[in-house]
Formats: sequence, C-alpha cells, structure tokens
Amino acid sequence: MSPSKAALFMVLALAATPLAAQTPSPTLAADRAQLVACLRQSGTVATSCIGLVAVACVRAASTDRRVAEHACARREEAVWRERLGQATQAVTRTMDAGQRSKLASLQVAWEGYVAQKCAFYGASQREGLQLGRQAGCELREVATRALELERAQPQANPSRPQQQPRIFRGE
Repeated sequence: MSPSKAALFMVLALAATPLAAQTPSPTLAADRAQLVACLRQSGTVATSCIGLVAVACVRAASTDRRVAEHACARREEAVWRERLGQATQAVTRTMDAGQRSKLASLQVAWEGYVAQKCAFYGASQREGLQLGRQAGCELREVATRALELERAQPQANPSRPQQQPRIFRGE
C-alpha cells in the first residue's frame, strides 16, 4: 500500500472509530470537561478556549518548563484530536462515498501541511524551546481544524410548528 493510501486509510479509520471503544484517562476526561465548559461559555469566540488546558498545565508543572510545554500541549491536543474525530464522523455521515474520499484526501494533505509548518516553526526557535513550540503549533492547528469541522456539521432540521399555519383573509 502506498504511503498516501495508508494515510487515507488511517484518517478514515480514525473517523470511524467509536469513541466508546477508546479508554479515556481521568486526565483526558477532566480536560475534556474543562474544554466543553469553556466552549459553552465562549459562544461564538470558541478559539479563545484553545490553549486553556495547556497553559494551566504548564503553570502548575513543577518540572522543567520546556518539558512541561511539550507535555501539556500534547495533553490538550489529545482532547482536540478527539473532537476532530467526532466532527469528521458527523460531517461524513451525510456525504456520499466520493465526498468522503475527497474529505479524507483533504485531511491527509492537511495533516502533512501541519506537520511541516509546525516542524519549520519549531526549528526556528532557540534550542530547548523547539519541541514545546512545535507541540504548541500543532495544538493550535488541530484545535482550529476541529472547530472548523464542528461548524461545518449539518444542522438539525428545524422543528415543525405544532399547528398548521392559518391564512387570514380580510373580508
């Protein structure tokens, strides 16, 4: 199997994996709850929640800040990746096979772009900061993509009125 086909298969498999099959850690569950609360409160400014978990995690870390930046960014990224998988599943439910294939190809290209962009950004940082800054870049990109796909989800059909509309005719 070619590398691009393997990546396409992995994206589709991730989108099709039920979240119940994954065993979340207590930290992941707490981070998820914190992020959900922030997103509820933020309204239309959901991007203000990006970094919420990671920043608090770094501040609370008693270890080397550079190590904490990397670990904390990856920790929050796990929550956003979960949301990205859910959003991808929801978006693809209404698509035909051709559209799903195009979205999967787009996701593979996007993953490659993010990896290259953030590796380039990380490499431009001072030694010792590179891994943390690269992880922070990837966190922001994944979170932004998750929010983008969440906004693209099909909206529920508006409910029908309880009564038939009445037409009033003037006499």
